[in-house]
Amino acid sequence: MLLCAFGSASAWGQTGTDAQIDQLQRQLQQQAAELAELRSRLDQRDAYFAPSNVANPNSCDDTSLQRLPLVAEVPLDFQCDGTPVDQSYYKLNYFADYDNGFMIRPFDKEEFPFELKINGWGQFRYHAFSRGVTTWTDNAGITRPVRNRDAFDIERARLMFSGHFLDRKLGYLVLLDGDTDGGHTVDFFYYYFRWQVCDSFELQLGKRKVPGTRQWLMSSRRTRLVDRPMSLDFFRPNLTVGLFGVGKLGETGHYEAMVGNGYFSSNAPNSSSDNELTFAFTNYFDPWGAFGEQIADIDYSEQPLIRVGHSFVYSPQQGVVDGVPIDEADFIRLSDGTRLTETGALGPGVTINSFNVYLYGVDLAWKYRGWSVDAEVFLRWIQQIEADGPISREQLFQHGFYVEAGKFLIPGVLDINARYSQVSGDFGTGREYGAGMNWYPLKTSRMKISIDAVKLENSPLQNTASDIMVGDTGTLIRSQFQAEF
Repeated sequence: MLLCAFGSASAWGQTGTDAQIDQLQRQLQQQAAELAELRSRLDQRDAYFAPSNVANPNSCDDTSLQRLPLVAEVPLDFQCDGTPVDQSYYKLNYFADYDNGFMIRPFDKEEFPFELKINGWGQFRYHAFSRGVTTWTDNAGITRPVRNRDAFDIERARLMFSGHFLDRKLGYLVLLDGDTDGGHTVDFFYYYFRWQVCDSFELQLGKRKVPGTRQWLMSSRRTRLVDRPMSLDFFRPNLTVGLFGVGKLGETGHYEAMVGNGYFSSNAPNSSSDNELTFAFTNYFDPWGAFGEQIADIDYSEQPLIRVGHSFVYSPQQGVVDGVPIDEADFIRLSDGTRLTETGALGPGVTINSFNVYLYGVDLAWKYRGWSVDAEVFLRWIQQIEADGPISREQLFQHGFYVEAGKFLIPGVLDINARYSQVSGDFGTGREYGAGMNWYPLKTSRMKISIDAVKLENSPLQNTASDIMVGDTGTLIRSQFQAEF
């Protein structure tokens, strides 16, 4: 710009006037002011990035890091006389980000203690079952068909909102779930408030999983085969509304305790619940270091890692209250798949009125350099059984287990896995044999393509989530695309 100005001055020497001289001087003064403003901005930038204001990379203290407010310039609105209506900028208190999920965060966490994180994931699946028998007969003497079937399915389409509000210790979580085998509806799967009482203890109030059995508490995105083991789904509890305590035990321990409405009262209204409460506790230790969320060793652990734990649930149940059947008690089945509350399950024409459930599980997991093994044993006592007539027994004992193992053939990309699970009791034994593979095309667990084959014998489980139905004897093939953000 200065060169242009001096060029104009040279031309003036030949043809200029006094008016042109004045105009040129004004241009020079304006350009000088612009240069001064630029120098001031550069000086401010140099002062901010001076060594005294930059965090020491070798220091653990990050207090010298500064977060600058974002200022957005917007077009001005003018009045009729040409004066601006409002200021030319606005200060933004929040910004959008991505940190293992979409985030809305404040610049000043103390002045604006609010944060929102959005996650989502889905599982698109195809399953096909080829039956080995045509019917099965339960302990009440009812014969039912076993069908061949195949279908495309969106098993889990979930959207989760989490964060904190009012205070960084006061948090929330809302998890929406939709699937095609659940009537194509969207369900509030999880929703609770949480209060961080101290560094080692958190109180949660709302609806979430009953803390009993290990792999049930882990995400369905982390299963070794397409879905969880048959024996786990047979014994595990479900979701309930209640009070939950989550905490740490020493450096490597974790525990959860609960008192809630029921063992399997996920969406049961109060009108379909009894007047009993359920109690549950689980805990594990990682003595060789943090085991992480993954069962399979996708991170290719350089040191052996192990997790050992156990779980306990006590849940009194009332099958019939004042002559009205209670839906909550329908989850318990005999080891042949017969519903315990079905008329005739334990005696001709007799219906169970009440019973108490005691569940205990022990779990163990290990992984190292792509290899991994996990297993869990279940013991369930059903006692104090009362009915409206004579029954064959007043208590039942059921037990089962699963064991899984796998190996990454290509670290972080391709693994193979195998599983065996079993359910046994006074009325028969059901078995599951399975094998499959997982491909992580982007070298991250956030996208996974899976395929497995499962052989079933006398399934006592009814679970549309795993595509296993009660009475199944035959072969189940499943393939699944899973992605998350």
